[in-house]
Amino acid sequence: MELDDIIKERVSVRKYQDKDVTIEKIGLILEAGRHAPTSGNLQDFRFVIVKEKDIKNKIAEASLKQYWMNSAPIFIVICSDLGKLKTFYKENAENYSLQNSAASAMLISLKAVDLGLSSCWVNIFDQKAVSRILRLPDSIISQIILTIGYQEEKPMKKLSKIPLQRITFFNKYGTRVINLKTWPKEKYINIKEIIKKKLK
Repeated sequence: MELDDIIKERVSVRKYQDKDVTIEKIGLILEAGRHAPTSGNLQDFRFVIVKEKDIKNKIAEASLKQYWMNSAPIFIVICSDLGKLKTFYKENAENYSLQNSAASAMLISLKAVDLGLSSCWVNIFDQKAVSRILRLPDSIISQIILTIGYQEEKPMKKLSKIPLQRITFFNKYGTRVINLKTWPKEKYINIKEIIKKKLK
């Protein structure tokens, strides 16, 4: 599958088939995740694979009782070695920890699609509770939970995305082109200036 197709096919799936994910596929998606960029190349992310029903249920409960998560055959809890980051980045460590984990989670999500799997990114959960459930060391912090599995046959409706020209600016906020396909031939326009003229 082409990368553009993989990106467009990725959706958040909340209902999975009762079908196991092979250890080979788990290995491949984690291999993709470990190639994510990290601050100072510290490679602080740590992966916890959860397959046991009781542990999954406890994590779902700690995730604001999102019990739909239990239909996924596996969870991948992406953690970060915060202690390692603090050694080098001190007060910025927590920010970098989340950034690094997010980069890894995105690569895992895309590789899952490439292997015919689906995922959902869960970032609302009680970190302390998840730490207790997974028995994480003090220096390790959980950042993102990914549910992974085979999407149930009924396809989910793909949510529409905001047009690129509405969220892209050039050189400074508010300056953009109307049609990105014609850039750089088309001159920049400043949205703030247009609004000012209309208000006069």
